[in-house]
Amino acid sequence: MTLASHLKKQGLANNTRTKYESIIAQVGDRDPVSWLENRLSSKTPIGTVLPLRAAVKHYLLSEGYSEDDIGMMLPKAKGRPSGVRDSLTPDQLATYFLAAEEREEPVRTILLLLPRTGMRISEVCNLRTENLVRHGGVLGLMFRGKGDTERFVPLSTAAQKVLRSYMDEYAPDGWLFEGRAGPITPHAVRMHTRAMRENHPELGELSPHTLRHTFATQLLRVGTDVRRVQALMGHKNIETTARYLHPDAAMLRDAVEELE
Repeated sequence: MTLASHLKKQGLANNTRTKYESIIAQVGDRDPVSWLENRLSSKTPIGTVLPLRAAVKHYLLSEGYSEDDIGMMLPKAKGRPSGVRDSLTPDQLATYFLAAEEREEPVRTILLLLPRTGMRISEVCNLRTENLVRHGGVLGLMFRGKGDTERFVPLSTAAQKVLRSYMDEYAPDGWLFEGRAGPITPHAVRMHTRAMRENHPELGELSPHTLRHTFATQLLRVGTDVRRVQALMGHKNIETTARYLHPDAAMLRDAVEELE
C-alpha cells in the first residue's frame, strides 16, 4: 500500500497527510529509522519531534510492518518540552473581536467563530451548510473532525448571531465558506491573523491555534469540568486536553485575591 493510500485510509486530515508525505519525501532513499534518529535531540522542541516520528511510523505501517515491530524499531520521542502557549486575555480578546470585524468575508465570520467554538482551523474551513443542525434540540455544528470522528459543537448565542448574519447575507450553498476554488483554505485565514498580529502587536503571537487555546481557557475560567472541555475540543485523550488547560495570569491573580 502506498503511503498516500494508507494515510487516507487512516482518516487523517488533508493538512496532516500533506505534512507527513512532505516529511517522508525528505528521507529519500535513506533508511527512515536512521534518518529519524539523526534528527532527534533533547534540544529540539517536542512539537517538532512528534510529527517526524509519526510520519516515519505511518510510512512503516504502509510498508507492512506491525505496530509491535515499529514500537521496537523507532527511538523514543525526546525533545525540549514546548513552552506554554498563551491564550488571549479578556482585554486582548475584546481587541481581537474589533480587529476581526474589519476583515472581509468570509474570513470575518471565521475569525469571529474560532474563539467561540474552539474548532480547528481546518475543521471550520471545510464546513458545509448541512453541518449546521439541531442535535438534541441544540443548534450547533455536526461534522467529521480529526481522525474522521463525528463531532458536535454547540453554538453559543453570540456564535449563532454571527453565523446567521453571514448566512442571511451571503446564502452559501454547499461549502459554508467559499474560497477561489472550493472551500477557503486555512492558509488564507492565517494570512489575515498574521496581518492582525502586525497591526495589533498587543495581540502577541496570534494564530488560529491561539484562538483554540483561548476557547479552552474561557471554559476553564467559568468552571467547566475537564470531561466537557475534552468533548468540546474533540480530543480522544484527556491528556491532550490537559495541555490546553492552564490558568492565565488574570486567573492566578484572582486565586490569590481570594485569600485576602
